[in-house]
Amino acid sequence: MKNKTMIGHILAFVCIMIWGSTFVSSKILLDTFTPIELLFIRFLIGFLTLCILSPKLRLTKKDIDIFNIK
Repeated sequence: MKNKTMIGHILAFVCIMIWGSTFVSSKILLDTFTPIELLFIRFLIGFLTLCILSPKLRLTKKDIDIFNIK
């Protein structure tokens, strides 16, 4: 039980560090990129990270049919 609590605290700390650093990095990156480009890059990084962490999750034909894509 104590080991799971410690792992949870460590993961929460890592999340806080990543979350906090995004504000500083966004300020610096706004000198180079437009806000739309920065938003696109952040979503792309998040999407690729989720694809790596969950490789078995894929869109099926049923998922595509929900959006009426033909």
